[in-house]
Amino acid sequence: MTDISEGTARITTAELLVLVDGSGTTARLLEYWRQEGLLPKAERTGQSGKRPEWTYPREAADQLTTLLRLRKKTKQPDVLRVALWFEGFPIEPKRVRTSIIAVLRRSLEMFAKEIDKRRERAVSSEDSTWAALEQIGRLLARKRGRTTLPRYGRQTREERDRAMTLMLGLAFGHDGAAARLKDDAPHVERMLGLYRGRRSRAGMGAWLDGPAGEGMDAFAYLGSLPALIETFETVSDEELAAGRVSARIMLDGMAAFAHMADAFAVTENAVGLAAIDVFRDEPITAVWMPAFVIAASRSSALSENLRSVLNALSQDLLPVEQRARELAALSAEDLHQQLPELESLPFIEQVRLKRLIAQYRDE
Repeated sequence: MTDISEGTARITTAELLVLVDGSGTTARLLEYWRQEGLLPKAERTGQSGKRPEWTYPREAADQLTTLLRLRKKTKQPDVLRVALWFEGFPIEPKRVRTSIIAVLRRSLEMFAKEIDKRRERAVSSEDSTWAALEQIGRLLARKRGRTTLPRYGRQTREERDRAMTLMLGLAFGHDGAAARLKDDAPHVERMLGLYRGRRSRAGMGAWLDGPAGEGMDAFAYLGSLPALIETFETVSDEELAAGRVSARIMLDGMAAFAHMADAFAVTENAVGLAAIDVFRDEPITAVWMPAFVIAASRSSALSENLRSVLNALSQDLLPVEQRARELAALSAEDLHQQLPELESLPFIEQVRLKRLIAQYRDE
């Protein structure tokens, strides 16, 4: 891809097409993406002979390359619109809110259709809806391939089936999910790898305690599809903007915590958050994360804990990650000059810091 000069104030359609040459992007596609709110509007800024010249703000180059990256995962305009907004691009709040609600409603409708298809096979069950969820959960749990959730721990087929079914029940807002939390929530923790967060590793204490179903109970109340739709039907522009920032801090902070822990402990998924990288890479996360954070911020029971976690991530953890990334970009000689105090640290601290720097250098 061609670079756009830093001094370029505006970019023409032709320059944008040169920038993404080889991607299959055409002028007609650019026009469609503009209409969908996925790219900034072009403005008439001059004349080329008898033809008017339409140009974009320079930031459109970054937005277009980000859009092309996201489209490798999904072609849904609503999801792409929210994902671009989540990445920090200027998307109109009204369109973001409408898109999030549309995605959540479509997910709920698709869910309901899949359940209806399977209800007939479960006519003998007292709860045909849950029996249908079990069929879907079993199908997803046993599916293999790039689109499935990686396996983070040893688990029987039945345990994974029950874990997936419970997650579906919570997302669908089924009343029976809460009654199964005590027995099946530990299976969900193992399926997602979260169970490792209950152990102390490399001098780091366990961050996860209490009953396995405790956090999932909050999700059942706030994070189900029906609950999130209800939340977003009344969300303000201010809440939306704050929710994006908080969700970004939460997602990036948890990923940074997981990477640091792996470097310090010299093991994968040391604190049970490896699944964060999978979710972080999916555009649909841009819908779910802000939605759940906004719902949690409205909860009297969760809002204070949410603020504490966000403060810890933004003030203590993310700056350390940023510094490690900066050091990782330096040459060995410059790194030695930047860290004259490194040799004075305890040996174990030297090793941990060097591991962390090496990890970001290898990315």
